[in-house]
Amino acid sequence: MSLVSDEQFQQCQRLLFISPVALGDFLYLKTFLIALKQRYPHIELDIWLDDNRCNSDSWRLSRSKILQQWMETEGCFTRSYGCTDSIEARKVQIEQAKSQQYDLIICHSVSKSQQYSEIARTISPSAFIVSSLPKRSAWGIFDKILYRHSDRVFSLNSDELPINHHITDRYENIFNHITGLQLAKLELMPELVVPKSVEPITDIWLSKQFDDPSKQGPLIFLNHLSTNAKKDWQLSQLFELIERISKDDVNYRFVINVTKENYQQVASSTKEFVESSQRQVAVFTVQEHFFELPSLIARADFVITVDTAILHFAFAAKRPLLSMMRQKKPYWAPPASPSSHVLYATEGKGHISDISVETVYQQYVKMTRVN
Repeated sequence: MSLVSDEQFQQCQRLLFISPVALGDFLYLKTFLIALKQRYPHIELDIWLDDNRCNSDSWRLSRSKILQQWMETEGCFTRSYGCTDSIEARKVQIEQAKSQQYDLIICHSVSKSQQYSEIARTISPSAFIVSSLPKRSAWGIFDKILYRHSDRVFSLNSDELPINHHITDRYENIFNHITGLQLAKLELMPELVVPKSVEPITDIWLSKQFDDPSKQGPLIFLNHLSTNAKKDWQLSQLFELIERISKDDVNYRFVINVTKENYQQVASSTKEFVESSQRQVAVFTVQEHFFELPSLIARADFVITVDTAILHFAFAAKRPLLSMMRQKKPYWAPPASPSSHVLYATEGKGHISDISVETVYQQYVKMTRVN
């Protein structure tokens, strides 16, 4: 029996899902949230994204706005609460959420579970609150104290999952236990539909960046940066890979994806590289709307990326994908197939930059020969 009963859902008017999701998280989570909304269409389903950092880091505020843009296009979320840049801003947002008088609140996070449980109760003193915990400490002996603001808690039991399970299996298990949702295996894989209105933006950008009609070779989408230095590849490695891939064909087109914070630095280095190598390389960053990114990925003939949302978007778009990951949390890796492969960082300190250019190039050659 699920922690939240069907009767509770039937009587619920507003549900708040609290989770500091990143782009990749939301790609997989939205499958279950949308399914829940479809089952109970009368419920206003809202999402709380604030990660409680209360700082002005541009990358987190930018990512939050992008997520909110994405959520608006899905059509099943009534409102969202983005990341705040100060304690005062968070207090204001909590007051805004209070006014909605939520009936149900589901909290899901890898860390700060206690904080979210307390925030949930502050938002709604009368709501039925369920907290999904990353793992139980001390066999859950102290749960009643630590999570006293929640009515029920749930912790994933990995023993219930296949040994080589995917992140979708974890989310399916969580949502099944909390909400009673049951989805078929084929329904778990993510979909990312690019609005038709964005496609002309992609066409214009590509035509401006690669304007020689005689050099319209394969389009390779590259992403070497993440939000963690241990998960970054080096720009010098990326340039070397570009030269290796295009050594026999200068018609190749390469797109390097970066966030706005890194754009100027990477663009400057890339300009120097292009002038010396005569390769076709353009630097991309989202300008106006989130879907500019998946639209460009969908056009790529091949995607090579470190462990960021890019690899999940490429997987959802069914693009040939070569990703580089650390060996932690392998369930985030896309399912292996002839068109999808993960290179794990096993040398040196286990950082992504320890994966050599030669290793990446040889795997790329192997995959393109197959395809």
